[in-house]
Amino acid sequence: MYLVRYRNKEETTHPLAYKLMCYGLLLSAYYVWDVSQSQKNLFRAKEENGGVYIKRKHAFPQLPWSDLEKPKYMSTECGSKLLVDGFWKYARKIHYTSDFIMALTWGLICGFGSFVPYFYPFFFLCMILHRTWRDTSRCKHKYGKDWVKYCERVPYVFVPRVF
Repeated sequence: MYLVRYRNKEETTHPLAYKLMCYGLLLSAYYVWDVSQSQKNLFRAKEENGGVYIKRKHAFPQLPWSDLEKPKYMSTECGSKLLVDGFWKYARKIHYTSDFIMALTWGLICGFGSFVPYFYPFFFLCMILHRTWRDTSRCKHKYGKDWVKYCERVPYVFVPRVF
């Protein structure tokens, strides 16, 4: 709606390289987001069904690397298993990072003439930072010393080798 109502041709006409960069960034972030979510969900589904996942006939197609054959995990004292394989071995909230990048690309393609296209990415960033803090507190309480071991094994929260 922003582009329809406030479109200024000079502000939203970008070079082809910029458009391709935004599009590539969006698709890459979507791939990481979708595959990481699939890895986590299939891991949980297999755990609930004795290691077997029954694929539905009319299910949405899975992207490559969505299903981990023999996923590595940490067993905890409370009986849960923490996935430490696939994208989850790189960062504990890799799906939040890719989700934020997708939100940011929608702002980037609108140009820099107004703060309005960046309201959602800013709001989303604040929300995921708060959610991460809340999840970390909850997991520290739930898993105790196992959470400390998990954080040592997967030391990065959002961006591998950075944060």
